[in-house]
Amino acid sequence: MYHKIMRRLITHPRTALTICRQLVDRHRKACAKCGCLGSLNLHHTDQRGVRTYRCRACNKTFSELIGTIFASSKLNLALWLRAILEWAISTGSISAAELGRRLGISHPTAWKMLTKIRAELLEANLEKLCGTLECDESWHGKKKNQDIIFGIVSRARRQLRFLTTPNASEMTLHSAVSQTAEFGSTLNTDGWTGYGFASIHYWHRTVNHSRREWARDGAHTNTIEQIWGWFKGIIRTIHHGISKKYRRFYLAQFAFRYEHEHSSNLFYATLVKLFRPTYCLI
Repeated sequence: MYHKIMRRLITHPRTALTICRQLVDRHRKACAKCGCLGSLNLHHTDQRGVRTYRCRACNKTFSELIGTIFASSKLNLALWLRAILEWAISTGSISAAELGRRLGISHPTAWKMLTKIRAELLEANLEKLCGTLECDESWHGKKKNQDIIFGIVSRARRQLRFLTTPNASEMTLHSAVSQTAEFGSTLNTDGWTGYGFASIHYWHRTVNHSRREWARDGAHTNTIEQIWGWFKGIIRTIHHGISKKYRRFYLAQFAFRYEHEHSSNLFYATLVKLFRPTYCLI
């Protein structure tokens, strides 16, 4: 019911602009050019209703959407919000062809919108995971389009990280685990010899899949294995394969959706992530 109401509301440009402005106005504003605080005057409002500010210190003007994916877009904000809503309520993901049909826009336009949304979700998260963790590496794609993806997930906190690695050697996996997991955490892996280093800084527990051992005294990698199955299923059934160039965008999208799977409002969580201009301060 909530999503049906939102579909009706955001079709009106004024309503869409009000929603976006409420998200932006929560933060303290500084000049996007010189960083000066408390010196902004309203300069004018364009045809879309987007405000332009002028700084009294440097006399420069800038849009209130500067630093977001909507700043240089010719599409109105109502169309953007509808695209984000369709993406949020979809099952796992949505293809550009399907989005284009629902919004009545061309396939290239829908593809560019989705790519910009996924690229914004790609923002690096430097927070290391802790607690009970599971990690595994997986091959994606075929031949020249193949990537080796290292994945690590926190069971209790539902936090997920992906890293693209050149190989699955012990040195490479040591670097990947050190970047994403805090020392002293409980690390669950399979029997791959590349994780031989893990006992040095982590409480390392393994299961031997070659002997058909899937779980033992709480040690298992079923969570990360299930994540690989979900991700590959979405790519195979919805997108029918993706290129190596854009795979990191789809990984970022999947990680974001996984971490917010139990969120009461994925649409709002996505808006909060996207509507954070560079001139806004916490």
